[in-house]
Amino acid sequence: MKTLKDIANECSVSIATVSNILNNKSNVSKETKDRVLKVIKESGYKPNYMARGLRATKTNTIGLLIDDLTQFSTPMLVDGIMAYLEANNYKSVIENLRFFSKWKDKWEGNPAYNNAVASSIQQFDAIKVDGIIYVASHCRNIDSIPKNNDIPTAICYAFSKENPIPSVMINDEKAACEMTEYLIKKGHSNIAVISGSKDNIHTEKRLLGFKNTLSKNNITFNSKLICYGDWSFDGGYNACKELFKTNQKFTAIFCFNDLMAAGVYKYLREINLEPGEDISVAGFDNRFEESFLRPKLTTMQIPLFNIGKKSAEIILNKIQQQDLDNNELYIDCTFIEGESVKGG
Repeated sequence: MKTLKDIANECSVSIATVSNILNNKSNVSKETKDRVLKVIKESGYKPNYMARGLRATKTNTIGLLIDDLTQFSTPMLVDGIMAYLEANNYKSVIENLRFFSKWKDKWEGNPAYNNAVASSIQQFDAIKVDGIIYVASHCRNIDSIPKNNDIPTAICYAFSKENPIPSVMINDEKAACEMTEYLIKKGHSNIAVISGSKDNIHTEKRLLGFKNTLSKNNITFNSKLICYGDWSFDGGYNACKELFKTNQKFTAIFCFNDLMAAGVYKYLREINLEPGEDISVAGFDNRFEESFLRPKLTTMQIPLFNIGKKSAEIILNKIQQQDLDNNELYIDCTFIEGESVKGG
């Protein structure tokens, strides 16, 4: 006798779609529904009512679908999720998709990516998880979650335009406003920026916050003082070198992550300038231990643990069918004052 998986493969649909049709919960076209029901009838397939009963019984298990565990933000996000789940008597099952390990930054838009996500969701469905949290490596539009997925799902550190999936993200724009305001109050009006890669939402939001704060303080935005890095140490080093080639006047550099700020420290010292004395430097993410950079870097603490914790809270509320006031939640950063910014 054919299995549910066999029927799904024959009809070129997901296991979840076949299950939904059997339970009269599917919103697929009449043509697809009729085709699946015909195959079911011809195969003699009989639903496993014992398994269906198990499905109706909570397992107190949440599936964590993770872009890549090797990424900077992921461990703390996962720790926040697991801490909240443990406190509420839930356990978790991790599926590490390893996208960066496999394809670096070339995997978005790759058909294998969508297939991997759909396959993992089917596996979570097979082990009867109560809910799924997609843990993203960076903020972006997650469009890979199948629309026919009927397992309660939340997104951690990203969002979804296509599906109304509850999402928890960092408030990039507000944090950039706070850092820019601090630099201005310290007397800096010629502020250079080493941003992240183009077409990245963290970059776009932080630049928006930076520009809006300049405007609010009647400071003219100078596009020549913006250099794009790639979030890496070398990216910060090379971008700092390019800034000095512009011959533009600046007294402070706002780096969009701490790794690039470390690269800036290195380049400044190579040209006999001292960070925090000759040129002020600000970072973003509070990645390093206090002793790693001298002078201690002024930066923004990304609330990764709290973002993970809030994502877990949301999925448990969704499992309990509690409505959310807002489908997209933003968690504020915390300003960390170091010794790398002096009065301009």
